[in-house]
Amino acid sequence: MSTFCAPDVLAAGRWWSGDQLDAMARVWRAAVLERFGETDRPIAAAVAASPESVALFVALTSLPSPVILLSTDPRAWRTEPPIPIGTPIALSPTMAHLAPEAERFGLVPLVMPDASARSIGGAPVTPLAGPGVIVFTSGSTGVPKPVFTTTAALLRSANARNRALTIERGAGILIGSSPAHGQGIQYLACAISVGCPLGLLDPRDHRLALEALAQPVFRCWRAAPHLVEALSRCALTGPPVVPPLCIVGTPIAPALFNAFQDRFGVPLRQGYSSTETGIIAVDNGPPADVRPDTVGRPVPDVELCVGEHPGESRPSGETGRIWIRSPWQMAGYGFPPHVERPGVVDGWWPTRDLGMMTEDRRLTLAGRLDDAIRTRDNRVVNLALVASHLRDIPGVVDAVVIPLDSPSGRSFGAVVECAPWLAVEAIRGKLAVALPPWSWPRVVEIVPALPRLSNGKADRRACGALLGQALPS
Repeated sequence: MSTFCAPDVLAAGRWWSGDQLDAMARVWRAAVLERFGETDRPIAAAVAASPESVALFVALTSLPSPVILLSTDPRAWRTEPPIPIGTPIALSPTMAHLAPEAERFGLVPLVMPDASARSIGGAPVTPLAGPGVIVFTSGSTGVPKPVFTTTAALLRSANARNRALTIERGAGILIGSSPAHGQGIQYLACAISVGCPLGLLDPRDHRLALEALAQPVFRCWRAAPHLVEALSRCALTGPPVVPPLCIVGTPIAPALFNAFQDRFGVPLRQGYSSTETGIIAVDNGPPADVRPDTVGRPVPDVELCVGEHPGESRPSGETGRIWIRSPWQMAGYGFPPHVERPGVVDGWWPTRDLGMMTEDRRLTLAGRLDDAIRTRDNRVVNLALVASHLRDIPGVVDAVVIPLDSPSGRSFGAVVECAPWLAVEAIRGKLAVALPPWSWPRVVEIVPALPRLSNGKADRRACGALLGQALPS
């Protein structure tokens, strides 16, 4: 295994050198060893999209302990299974306020010392030298589950992504998510493994985001749809420049795809990955071949099957469950040494996603297994199809369609993020032309911005609460 080091990091308009982060990591690594000793028990850390958190990640992953990466929102710490009582948790100085919350969860907090007040010599700290990391499923539809991925698997996934995106030393990566989330940890591993700069974007600050995106050192931006939408319509104070590779991980409306390309001259590419599987596919072809309706082709070493069973692949153009087999899947759900991989068939992981392959081996996503519901009118409705038609409406940025249960039976509703000039009546009129009556949402709620989780995904439970409040009696 190669020897890695802390990357150079851009955050809030300031560059932090790898040497600066390494100096912090040395002090914090020593503090952890002094308090807890060298052990193979898991250790947790609350991490954000910040240079401090990158330094803490470098420090902890150099130890022989599996590292549990937690959100800075303690509400996300309630997991199934729960974090073991007595687990140490390292908190950077800016996260010291989380110590009482950690104690309430039965964790043992250690606030890192001020690294600027002391220094420790010796060789640089080597990140990604430990056994692995634990991150969590999004929790958008249930309690988050811990996902343990070995360091070897994480690095194999990072190397596959770097090859697919031709990310090399010096060709930087920009992300807007914390290492506590699947995408954040995967792209951080990409930067560390190849030795390239890492940019951390705050999606709330469009100006600083545009300044960072325009820096020529960056080749790839892992984009969040809500920031893409904001940058596609905000007033510009300089040339519209973004990295040559801009990748989103969720479906995007054709109108947004076109608006972004018209402004920046670069297409929005879709990718497909998950916390459990790592990278699966990415649309990495020439710019003229990029399409908004596909996530591209599976990357090398990923086996993908669409069907009820991995041994029975459906013909091109037919929709079915997506099964994945690759050298970088998770070790299992849980906290080491107690991990399980339920549902695996001969190494094939059964995703909850539906999709279909085209004749030229591109993958198109078609929603999730639980997106097809039977309504109180005894009609089967594909909620992903309804959401797709909503995104096709001019002025719609994004939409979430979810089932609604009531004493009179099951129906469904839609939460729509759209331009302020678009009214519910206009949305219903467009759907009436495109879909049969049983595929019309019972309730449509317009919002200026979809509620989102800290990883950028739509918060389906919050959307359900909005629809419950708007549901007619």
